[in-house]
Amino acid sequence: MYGDSRLPRYTLCMNRYVIAIFVLALLAIATGAVWYLVDTSARANVNVPTTATTTEALIEGDAIYTNGPYGFVIRYPEAATVENSFAPGYHLAPTWRASALANATGTPIVSFVLYSTRSENSYPRYYDTLIRIGASTDPKELAQCLKPTTSQGETVLPDETFGGGVWKVFAFESAGMQQYVQGVSYRIVHEGRCIALEKMAVGSSYRDGSNPSDIADTELQARYDALDAVIKTFVLVRP
Repeated sequence: MYGDSRLPRYTLCMNRYVIAIFVLALLAIATGAVWYLVDTSARANVNVPTTATTTEALIEGDAIYTNGPYGFVIRYPEAATVENSFAPGYHLAPTWRASALANATGTPIVSFVLYSTRSENSYPRYYDTLIRIGASTDPKELAQCLKPTTSQGETVLPDETFGGGVWKVFAFESAGMQQYVQGVSYRIVHEGRCIALEKMAVGSSYRDGSNPSDIADTELQARYDALDAVIKTFVLVRP
């Protein structure tokens, strides 16, 4: 009688206990899953700064170049060609800036070639638009950094403020043998260095009659003007 009267009640209590534990376990698993999704989603939407010398990451279809040693960031079209050295041209030396002083030293940091065309029988024979960034701690370059290098044909343009500083701006150009370079040099002294941020077009002016494949000068000028939008994304990341 004793066993028969208490066993069903004991079994019922055990069943309720097991069900309660099962429900709590499900709640714990669900809570953990929600927390994991929220946490990973939050981390995925955080742009973590990088101190790597040359890091590329996609941001709204563009790429970003971050340079830790020199303390700057610049955005550029993902399709651009990125080079860590400066290629020479007919009127463009591979020096750290286009109008560098003779015998002065500096470091070519990075070059972005945004547009390039080549042809054997149409105009232009070649044409490149590019942005170069270089730096120098040479005392001669530091003394000249915020002045026009008149010996190299630089002329003064109005100052511009962007990227965390006020930039001195200089135009430069050189031509001959139906080839030319034209550009603008933005310069600032930052952390004891002269930083040169330069946009330029390098091309051939040779024409041999008319060819349906010729590229209009207005199109070439538009390619050059497009460099301005990239220039203005440059930011000094350290004061």
